[in-house]
Amino acid sequence: MLNPFHEVNWRPGPAERRRFAASLIVGFPLVATGLLLAGRWHSGGWNLFLAATVGGIGTSVGLVLRWIPAIARPCYVLWYAIACAGGFVVGNLLLAGIYYLLFTPIGWARRALGRRTLQKGFDRGASTYWREAPPPGPPESYYRQF
Repeated sequence: MLNPFHEVNWRPGPAERRRFAASLIVGFPLVATGLLLAGRWHSGGWNLFLAATVGGIGTSVGLVLRWIPAIARPCYVLWYAIACAGGFVVGNLLLAGIYYLLFTPIGWARRALGRRTLQKGFDRGASTYWREAPPPGPPESYYRQF
């Protein structure tokens, strides 16, 4: 299970709060540009209002937090709490989805075709389950394995 909450500094110092504000100042215009291009690709027209609103609000909040880092802590904690909650849900859903939608059908198909990677199971007629291993190669091959 992925847990992004563990890696966040929940008590940021002034330098980290200023970096957070700078990331808002840089990041929101990039997000606005992405929204502008996505709107152009999707509808064929430029949606300047949405892009300007997102970019303007994000940049202005970033500038205020950069000038007054004392009020940046609640925004920092809220931002990372929301981001970590989203990362927790999306990360675990992706992990479960890949496991159940990719690896499980491959395992079922291998089992249906009779291929067993692990030789599990009991054979009551066998005197031992020991299998002889092939002898190792010469020691010189250890230095050039490929």
